[in-house]
Amino acid sequence: MSATASQVQVTMVVLPLLIIKPPLTRAGFLLSKSRDCRWIPARTAFNQTGIWEPKLTLQVKQDLEAYWKPILHNVKHRQGSRGKYYVLSMFPYPSGKLHLGHVRVYAISDSMARMRKLQGYEVIHPMGWDAFGLPAENAAVEKGMPAHVWTESNITHMRQQLINMGFDFDWDREVRTCDPAYYRWTQHLFLQLWDAGLVYQKEAFVNWDPVDQTVLANEQVDENGRSWRSGAVVEKKLLKQWFIKTSEYAAALQEGLATVPSNWFDVVDLQRNWIGEITGHRVKIEVWDAQRTKAVDTVSVFTDNLPGLLGTAFLTVPPDHEMCAKHRSENAQSLDVACRNPLTGEFFPVFVVEETQRRTVGLDPEARFGVPNLNEADADFAASHSVTWRSFLTADGLIAKGFVGLSGMSMSAAAAKIVADGKEFISTPISSKCKDWLISRQRYWGTPIPLVHCAGCGHVPVAAEDLPVKLPLLESISSRGGSLLAQQVDWVNTVCPKCNGPAKRETDTMDTFVDSSWYFLRYLDPKNESVPFSREAAMAGMPVDLYIGGKEHALMHLFYARFIGYFLHRQGLLPQPEPFDHLLSQGFVQGKSYQDKVTGRYLTASEVEIVGGKTVGKGTGNEIVEEWEKMSKSKMNGLDPDDAVAEYGIDATRLFMLGNVAPRSHRRWDPFLFKGLLNWELYLWLIVNDYIGLNSGKYQAAAISKDEEDRHEMELAESRNHHVKEIDGSLDKYYGINMALKKLQNLSTSLRKVPSSMMQTSPQFRTNLRDVITMLFPFAPHFAAELWTGACSVPIMAVEAGHKQVWESDWPKMDETCKLDLIIQLDGERIATVKVPAAEFATLTEDQAVSLAFQNERLSKYASSLGPTDSVNLVRTSDVEATLELNIPEASQKRKAAWRAEKAAKKASRKGKPDAVAEP
Repeated sequence: MSATASQVQVTMVVLPLLIIKPPLTRAGFLLSKSRDCRWIPARTAFNQTGIWEPKLTLQVKQDLEAYWKPILHNVKHRQGSRGKYYVLSMFPYPSGKLHLGHVRVYAISDSMARMRKLQGYEVIHPMGWDAFGLPAENAAVEKGMPAHVWTESNITHMRQQLINMGFDFDWDREVRTCDPAYYRWTQHLFLQLWDAGLVYQKEAFVNWDPVDQTVLANEQVDENGRSWRSGAVVEKKLLKQWFIKTSEYAAALQEGLATVPSNWFDVVDLQRNWIGEITGHRVKIEVWDAQRTKAVDTVSVFTDNLPGLLGTAFLTVPPDHEMCAKHRSENAQSLDVACRNPLTGEFFPVFVVEETQRRTVGLDPEARFGVPNLNEADADFAASHSVTWRSFLTADGLIAKGFVGLSGMSMSAAAAKIVADGKEFISTPISSKCKDWLISRQRYWGTPIPLVHCAGCGHVPVAAEDLPVKLPLLESISSRGGSLLAQQVDWVNTVCPKCNGPAKRETDTMDTFVDSSWYFLRYLDPKNESVPFSREAAMAGMPVDLYIGGKEHALMHLFYARFIGYFLHRQGLLPQPEPFDHLLSQGFVQGKSYQDKVTGRYLTASEVEIVGGKTVGKGTGNEIVEEWEKMSKSKMNGLDPDDAVAEYGIDATRLFMLGNVAPRSHRRWDPFLFKGLLNWELYLWLIVNDYIGLNSGKYQAAAISKDEEDRHEMELAESRNHHVKEIDGSLDKYYGINMALKKLQNLSTSLRKVPSSMMQTSPQFRTNLRDVITMLFPFAPHFAAELWTGACSVPIMAVEAGHKQVWESDWPKMDETCKLDLIIQLDGERIATVKVPAAEFATLTEDQAVSLAFQNERLSKYASSLGPTDSVNLVRTSDVEATLELNIPEASQKRKAAWRAEKAAKKASRKGKPDAVAEP
């Protein structure tokens, strides 16, 4: 085939892994003698043509992506030697189609997973489906399709979309929460919580969606009191519901936030506020009938003063409290029941009181103890309602006589005694706002609760060997919501596991947050039929090293997953309580929305036009409000990922999701902002084009002097080391993929600035080109694989590359002579930076780091060695940076004293008193 002036004809000589001489060919394939003995298509620089096209067109991109997609999908990665690295992205609900928000989160996780593989880690990068939930049930009504069929169809389509985007997931770990093989173990986890006394049922006011006919969490009700999904005005309804006692772990979960890495950022505050400040306890109070002959109910009341129970004279509740619905009285100011004091056995009345200050939106109505002995307003209330009370404190603040076991104690000692003796009715330390997890949902498409109701035995758990309690697969659903399971008589009627008598199954299903609270553990052992996951798998794979997902899940999902982690850790099944180490909450993908200012209706971009410099509606002339908002169907500003790929290609779309802005920031879908990334693709393409042309004789290079060649060689080496360090730092410390791509662009710029003869003769140029392509591979794998093949069509490049494919290469490291940063911190304050040769840095021990630190004068002038009570911790913040955290109180005091003395001297000097005596 002859080449035109704009084409370069080359001969492919790149060899497969472990091949030293040109392999035999057969029917257009190269025989690979690598360990997996696979056949791979014989390659030229550009697919089957043997021609490297200098013009990078959309068709060229689509051709190369079509070629590499099946190859990359079937790559068997080498065994890692640096230990495991678990990259987890939040699994999606199978709605039927990916949106660009999905593409962004999975492009981030795929990039980090591929990078860690090149760095030698054994990477865990799984994918699954959060497949239960109300949308499937509603779709079954609207589309006349069974929920399970609709769900499976969507999973099949979305899985193929993920594969088409080139995402390198561990598909052999795939799970679906609607699969009995999965929810069997969700039910098993429920029974573990049951056995631990952490599951209970009670009547409670709930947020009821009258359209979807199911319970909503407070967070699923918007500021206007409407359902987040149906838009209906939410009602309050009193229902018997199942709860998990997450409040038992509130203090531990709050304290655990002090141990998470700093890159959780404001998610720590979100979690802290969700849990609330741990200031007291909840007390379970018995509610007796008006005649005080029997207990008829219980009520949970928060108090931050347990000894105050001794002086409780009454209880107040707001009108919307559940007690008002359950124990109505003809007297609107009181309830026809009495509460029994768990400490004294005395009874006290319950009053209905309008709140003087409205509660925070979303919080449940609260009961409150009235303690006249401690509160003047309570004393006035008691007097006005003829409530008698007695003092429980002496004049000096001790517990008065008459309170057996507590008399004579201080308030703090009495509180500790009450907690120790009252475990049956007093909770663990908790905040006033922290509530237990309501898991009941009155819907069909969810995990069945593995309990039966027996007239004689009460609530009885299903035996572990009888799990899963399978969900009946209904072929048709005629109406939304309601207790569809209750209508399945053959399924509901069963036998009591305890007495073998007739019983009925629980017809509520579990909140989908239960399904997603442990999915990351099943990924580690997805085929295990004996337990949810083996202890060995959890010890080897946990914690998750990097968890990536939307900030909208940083409250409920993250809290529940952390709760399960803490629970299973106490059961001895997890190596540590916190399930997630580093957390990356990515921003939204935003599109421009167009809202008609007159009608309020959202329009598509094709329905507006520019008239007189203003954006108006076509045909109406109405003024349009333009804003960048999160992409959504309702705002008509979304873009199908398939359309983006059709316009730009797979890897360009991935780069758009990764470049320009930090992962945590919102990503505007603005083609104007993507021009730089598209130009960079073209730039890299032309570099490889020039490299092939110059080394195939197509192009001629002007000769340069030896001195000039040496200078460029040195500049290329310095540029490489600088940018490798910067790229590693960006990715390891901040997951700043956008910063890494920018620095990679800078490194690639230096390749085309050198004289053309360097492309023929320079070993450093070849090293830099290989490194650029290798570091590009995690972000744009198809494009990088093509660039690599083109570069390795030049024989010397193939030899220096070890006849490997790009995914078999090692992530670049700095030259061993380069210096890396060891940051010295003294009591949390950075005082010095010690430069350590890269060759020594990788194996630097804590003792060696301490020795280097004491050789630095900024530390040695305050201390010469560690004392017996001093502490030290070496933290590797990245492959190119480490921090030595020193806690040496004496040295810190000396340093502060010196700083104060220096400050005083400078102040005295400014006042014209140079002879002033500085503080020693």
